[in-house]
Amino acid sequence: MTSRTATLGTLILLLAFVPTSIGVAPSASDVKLLSDKDYTVPGVEMKMKLIPAGAFTMGSPAGELCRRADELQHKVTISKPFYMGACEVTQREFYKLMVPPGYDYEAWRFKRGPIHDGMAFCWRYPRGGGLINGSGATGGELTDRNPMECVTWARAGEFCGKLTEIERKAGRLPRGYVYRLPTEAEWEYACRAGSKTPYNVECDPGDLNSIREFAHVATFSFTSFGTRKVGERKPNAWGLYDMHGNVYEWCLDWYGPYDKSAAKDPTGPAKGTEKVVRGGCFAGVHKGDKKRHDKKDLDQQVNPFLRSAARYSIPPQISSYAILGFRVVLGPELDVK
Repeated sequence: MTSRTATLGTLILLLAFVPTSIGVAPSASDVKLLSDKDYTVPGVEMKMKLIPAGAFTMGSPAGELCRRADELQHKVTISKPFYMGACEVTQREFYKLMVPPGYDYEAWRFKRGPIHDGMAFCWRYPRGGGLINGSGATGGELTDRNPMECVTWARAGEFCGKLTEIERKAGRLPRGYVYRLPTEAEWEYACRAGSKTPYNVECDPGDLNSIREFAHVATFSFTSFGTRKVGERKPNAWGLYDMHGNVYEWCLDWYGPYDKSAAKDPTGPAKGTEKVVRGGCFAGVHKGDKKRHDKKDLDQQVNPFLRSAARYSIPPQISSYAILGFRVVLGPELDVK
């Protein structure tokens, strides 16, 4: 390698680590001290937001519309700040890290099949269509700005582990911090961003157009059914996009009932059969929805899992759900399996 080539490579590496809010890259010490509010992970160019430590009420009040019985309110303290992906992990970010070099994407476009133990069903079609188009779902265009989906809990964790390995070698990780999935408490705390309403953005819960300003939800129609490009709707107060809708997001925790007592940095039950997923998905509104509904109708029209407090669970080995993706945090290392 020539000196000129080496210098160019170093410059490219430095330019990759550019924060979203200013024009100068943060130093390694800024990241290690969790003092930079925005940064972009080198290589995968994944934007992250700093989430401050704090306390909140987790769960929902008894009178909240669409509330479910497993949302018991309790006080939770998040004792340490952490970074969270501004958006759900995209196909581009996932494939860049997880797919072998030289993979033939062009051939894959014309025949549905696994992309190295992880694939995405919800890509756009030049001739229209949605989740499935025709008997072979052929002719599709890779939509790598959409969320990664059809990925198991373990595979999402593997992505986080690779990020940790790369960033640790680069000397950018805060002491005791790793890339991982968020705990359920971290997810709801970050989603709410200080809000106490059913959604993290003020809206009229009886107006579906109002909800769609910050959440991608679609009717059950195979002409519009599917994910959308991340980051196109209104973010919450901490700059996080798509915390409602688009795809469900894996959490670190096993699913189980809440303890009503106050908790500090909870990580859920020690064992279980299903992992928590949060945020709802694009399949959120029944076909034939109207602009407004009375309270009784709304329970049947709006997916209850779109709300900030809503919980759902899925077996961790599931790999075929086009409604399920994940979001990454850079947080304290935890012993959760």
